[in-house]
Amino acid sequence: MSMQPRVLIVDEEAAVRGQVMAGLARHGFAVDECADGLSALSKIKEAESRQNPFGCVVLDLCLPDIDGLKILSILKSIYAELPVVVIAGCGNDDMISAVRSHGGGACLHKPFEMDELAARIKALVPADAVRPEPRATEEPDETARGLVLVRGRKEADLSEIFSRLIGTEGARHCDPVIGDWDIALLVQARDRQGLQQLVEKRMKSLEGVERYELLCSEKPAIPRELEEVIRDYAKVRAMKRKEEGGESAGGRNLPGAASYAILDVDPAGASNIYMKLSFTDNVVHCDVTDGGTRIILRLEGDSTRQIQGVIRNEIRLVPGILRIKQLNTLNFSSR
Repeated sequence: MSMQPRVLIVDEEAAVRGQVMAGLARHGFAVDECADGLSALSKIKEAESRQNPFGCVVLDLCLPDIDGLKILSILKSIYAELPVVVIAGCGNDDMISAVRSHGGGACLHKPFEMDELAARIKALVPADAVRPEPRATEEPDETARGLVLVRGRKEADLSEIFSRLIGTEGARHCDPVIGDWDIALLVQARDRQGLQQLVEKRMKSLEGVERYELLCSEKPAIPRELEEVIRDYAKVRAMKRKEEGGESAGGRNLPGAASYAILDVDPAGASNIYMKLSFTDNVVHCDVTDGGTRIILRLEGDSTRQIQGVIRNEIRLVPGILRIKQLNTLNFSSR
């Protein structure tokens, strides 16, 4: 019997994983297993780094950590040619349409026959097929990042402060905001010391600044493979936004809306919160700071209402998030 491509089965139920692994093994497949989406992303990245990648993924839609459709979307954005067979306990035409729109190659309803699953996999991935390669991205920038929050004096010309900050070396985004602060600046430098020196030098050169706060990013305690997946996914999304013309000069996202959120979190769960939020729709920037007690987000969307919906219906529901302070961006003409 010829050896078929390696398959990864992702399903919360151990009994289902066991049945699928045994069934596919009888058809000549080498099969590995995962109980949740984040573990699957990590295992796929690890297999790639060992030059023994999976040829297909069998993915349940109901996962304990991240929605299966979201995992499917992440996989197809990074590994465009990786075949994915979706399995679900129940489904309808809308679900099948959603699976196809997210890049799924086939969809099976539980319970299904192992012969049918094996046939679907073989149809998607012939035994002599070329293994899928990850989508090419630029080499990662090993830099320090931070969020600078600026408050101007009452008599200060905020538009002048903003115009000078937007040209700051290493500036990723610069926005006027509503709330306790007037301007939010996402900035990066070669290392943390360089970041602090850059910000201090820049702030001292500005007139009209009453106070400022620098929140430096910190390396989250997550597996290296997941860190690489998060980085790959962020780069792919950034490239897509650039291709769609979503960014203008100075890093301001037009014509949609943007918002910053500063989350007070339980430090014991900071790593899990960081991983989940890094894959949340509309979140384009996520950093851990203050010893794992806070997480910084930048969100972008079609409208402020859409962003508020994501914060209310998704982010607020993540276990371990204690408080959320939101800073909506605005134009100076609307102040």
